[in-house]
Amino acid sequence: MKTWRTISSLILLLVVLAAILLPGIALAQDEEPKIQEQITVRPLYPRVESIAGGDFVFNVEFTYIGTEPKAFDIRFTAPPAWEVYMTPRYEKDKKISSVTLKPTFAAGEEFLVTATAPFWPLPDPGGYKIGIEAISDTIKGSTDITAQVTAKYFLQTTSANERLNTTAGAGKDNIYSIVVTNLSTAPVDNIQFSSKKPDGWSIKFTPDKIDVMDALDQLTVDVTITPPPKAVAGDYNITIQASGKQITAAEMNVRVTVETATIWGWVGVAIIVVVVAALIVIFMRFSRR
Repeated sequence: MKTWRTISSLILLLVVLAAILLPGIALAQDEEPKIQEQITVRPLYPRVESIAGGDFVFNVEFTYIGTEPKAFDIRFTAPPAWEVYMTPRYEKDKKISSVTLKPTFAAGEEFLVTATAPFWPLPDPGGYKIGIEAISDTIKGSTDITAQVTAKYFLQTTSANERLNTTAGAGKDNIYSIVVTNLSTAPVDNIQFSSKKPDGWSIKFTPDKIDVMDALDQLTVDVTITPPPKAVAGDYNITIQASGKQITAAEMNVRVTVETATIWGWVGVAIIVVVVAALIVIFMRFSRR
């Protein structure tokens, strides 16, 4: 008898619990889970290298979690004089300032962000941070990318008069001017000059060195060429070169024509003059007879 009472009590307790819990379970099943909106901005490669004046192209993924499509304004924070814009991945000529993103729990939508460093004044080598923001009326997301400016060095020497030949007197100082141009995207330090010349020759540079030359600057340098006093008349080759800490210019070959004016040359001229004068005198005397 007691057993049946116990069973009856358990059954009654289960009925009461079911009456309390089942409506709550059914109500929870009817309610949809609430999704918290969020936007994630993620660069696939946060740091990209290029030279000053070049383009830095970043692949940036925008992932939106929500219940329906949402429009976002795109804003950039960049160093002064830099140009930054965004384009669709496969439409690189179409610049956009806003996007409408569909909600997703998987991979987001990828766009191209292009940053262009100014051509002048050229930025120094180093990292330049650029901020990206995606902003809607309720949420926003942001990230940073870095444009790493690298230097490209090129040093050039040319003739000031565009001629790779000159004349020089034996034993005399002769000036030949060259122009040194820094065509690099960064300054070149400690530029010095060297030469290859025939034995006994002297070649000096004024100025003899350049402490620093900024990008795209140029400077005229006077080269004093002195052949030895007993140099034989004729053509000679010399080589001039400028070398900086970061780069060495190509060799510059110059042909030097040595002109000699010895005393025997003047003696020869005098003899010719005397002979001509004597002939004239003889001719005049015979004419009178």
